[in-house]
Amino acid sequence: AATYLTEKFGVVEPVAVLVIDSGNKPVDDPEIAQAAIALEKKIAQVPGISRTLSFWSTGGAQGMKATDGKAAFLFAYANLKGTDFDKLGNIGAQIQEEFDGPSGALTVYASGSGVITYAINHKIEKDLLLAESIAIPLTFLLLAFVFGALVASAMPLVVGVSAILGAFFIIYLITLFTNVSIFALNLITGLGLGLGIDYALLMVNRFREELHAGKSVEESIITTVNSAGKTVFYSGLTVLVTLSALIFFPLDFLKSFGYAGVSVVSLAVLGALIPLPAIMALLGHRIDKGVVRKSGITPKEDGRWAHTARNVMRRPVPVVIGSLLVLGIFAAPISNIAFAQVDSRVLPKSDPAAIGAAKILERFNGFEGSPVEVVIPTGVGRETQVDKYLAEVAKVDGIARISPIETYGSDLRIQVIP
Repeated sequence: AATYLTEKFGVVEPVAVLVIDSGNKPVDDPEIAQAAIALEKKIAQVPGISRTLSFWSTGGAQGMKATDGKAAFLFAYANLKGTDFDKLGNIGAQIQEEFDGPSGALTVYASGSGVITYAINHKIEKDLLLAESIAIPLTFLLLAFVFGALVASAMPLVVGVSAILGAFFIIYLITLFTNVSIFALNLITGLGLGLGIDYALLMVNRFREELHAGKSVEESIITTVNSAGKTVFYSGLTVLVTLSALIFFPLDFLKSFGYAGVSVVSLAVLGALIPLPAIMALLGHRIDKGVVRKSGITPKEDGRWAHTARNVMRRPVPVVIGSLLVLGIFAAPISNIAFAQVDSRVLPKSDPAAIGAAKILERFNGFEGSPVEVVIPTGVGRETQVDKYLAEVAKVDGIARISPIETYGSDLRIQVIP
């Protein structure tokens, strides 16, 4: 139906939905109307905007007026081919930056797909920077404690960070040919850091064990790659094959996770198998430089982890049952989970785009800017059937109203306002 509307009818959704608040005066007050029309002309001049539509330019369409009569809708449209989310977000950002807030006698609240797209993308970018600025230093401190030496603890971070940066570059190249969800960045950073540390831990620990057993640097590297290297390769291959399945889904959102997963896992494995052994070969016994904890450097035949493993093997059934109970407690909140599409609700309530969306909910009867579109091909001449159908649609809970029928040749278009 969406393709039919776009290709045959030339219908596009508004890139921005603006709530124009007239303060204490009604929206049809002559002074307010003059100010709103002037504002609409300015918005129409924003690069990328093809046309605008408002309560005032439609001659006072009642569906575009707030329930209290002191606010009205203004829609801005852009001619975008397909789902160009970058341009959509850029136009939305410009409208929000230039027009959101007080404007003479009016107050403007900007929302809509373009504004919300930019707000979500911008929020994710800022949050990723904050998350990594906290996670990477804390991870380094934890690794320094585990390895007992600063040089050794830096190796996993080298693999993890390089896998993340490399995957970012690959994803950038993919965006030149197809759409990629902004949420792919979250997957890259999480998997890149996690797998990079995991694989490097295996390699570095094995290398140090071989060195402390009296082998030469060359022998230690060969043994490490032959043993821990195989583990890393097959572990990575399993994760890679599993995530690559997402590429075959027809949704860009899931494809994006496939692109991100394959990219970052491949680079984490390659980083652990090729440059990491080379760096360890160059460092040799200096891998233990920068001692933080002496007990972490010297390999033990019988440490706390070995003792834990033996206890688990002696009592496997109670451990399995206990583990499942703990996991069940952690998983319990999932029983109340509710899945939904990504919209303004994922933003902080203080975000201007979220405020704009809240104003629409509070002050209007329906989502005029986001109607449920009904297309009836060759519907002309079948008025009795169409009227009967629309009478059933009107009974659906949550329907504010049904717009008048529009005719496109022999086809019909009806907007159902939720």
